[in-house]
Amino acid sequence: SRPQQACDMSDSASPKVPGGPPPPPRSKRSQAPNSGRRRNRQRDDYDDYGNQYDGEYDDEEEEEAPVNLMEETPETVVGLNVNVKGELAFETLLRIDGKVEGTLLSKGNLIVGETGVLVGDVNGMQNMLVDGKVIGNISVEKLELHAKATVMGNITCKTLFMDHSTTVVGTLNVNPFAPQEIDNEGKIKDDGKGSKKKDDKKAEEDKDEDEDGDGDE
Repeated sequence: SRPQQACDMSDSASPKVPGGPPPPPRSKRSQAPNSGRRRNRQRDDYDDYGNQYDGEYDDEEEEEAPVNLMEETPETVVGLNVNVKGELAFETLLRIDGKVEGTLLSKGNLIVGETGVLVGDVNGMQNMLVDGKVIGNISVEKLELHAKATVMGNITCKTLFMDHSTTVVGTLNVNPFAPQEIDNEGKIKDDGKGSKKKDDKKAEEDKDEDEDGDGDE
């Protein structure tokens, strides 16, 4: 008997089926798994499907970096052996290493250093960093309380960073809608002041109508 010849089953001998799906495009860069990091793509880059990238992606906008007050240059500095009483106005950034007792007039940022003491309320500022002592209420956008910070008063802010050794004697109202308060479901509380004003106005109108009626008789 003759030995059985092996059949050539290579791709060149097998017929090709017309009309089949085209092969997937190849990317010019390795298909590494997504690391979760976002980067700005350049004009000559290719996406994960092998398509050449042309232009900036609208959904990959650069996020604004958070403000680091310790790296900023203060506009005004109250020195270690300086005591200030009264009103103090500034534009951008004030650093207190001495003692300030009074009212701060600003919409900017504030640093109370390790040796600093502030006696008075803080209202309407953007960022505040405390490593010293504050005797008064604080209402700002973002508040950082470092290790040696002491606050004797109420705190209201949208963002709060607090070291584990910070001392706070007062109430906290920290939420995205501050200075407004929210309920257990995260909704803004209705303080009822608007309703009270309407009721008072209606009562005054009724009183005026009664007085006018008595006068006509």
